[in-house]
Amino acid sequence: MTIREVEPRDAAGLMDIIVDIGWFKGKGLEEETYLKRIEKMVQWSVEKDDHLILVAEEGDELTGYASVHFMPYLFMGGAEGYVGELFVKTPWRGKGIGGELLRRAVNESEKRGCCRIRLINIRSRESYRRGFYSKQGWQERTDAADFMLRLNESN
Repeated sequence: MTIREVEPRDAAGLMDIIVDIGWFKGKGLEEETYLKRIEKMVQWSVEKDDHLILVAEEGDELTGYASVHFMPYLFMGGAEGYVGELFVKTPWRGKGIGGELLRRAVNESEKRGCCRIRLINIRSRESYRRGFYSKQGWQERTDAADFMLRLNESN
């Protein structure tokens, strides 16, 4: 297994992962529309220093990815890392890929001087039910609520 930073050539492999996890089922958009979005976000990640996409690769197949954002956190005196997405293709789960992607996200956050790293895991997801993040040493916050405001319903 190889973990590396995303490259523009990875867009189709990322699309395969997103199709596998069922992320856009029922959203009424065609795969070509999603592929264009992925290509745009990959290019953004390559060009920007505050965003990182890590991919896991086995041979010629992308098996998983993690998307990490780095944001200033003024009152804590450092940046905060945020894992926005971490997904592993179904047949590759349980082989340490998710854990390695997460470790690389943490290492990169430390290298960038982040004071903490966080993520949101939906309680109905398999990874939450099987305690994936707590097994990796992460602590679930009980003192915070997660809020969202949709800005564009077509996304």
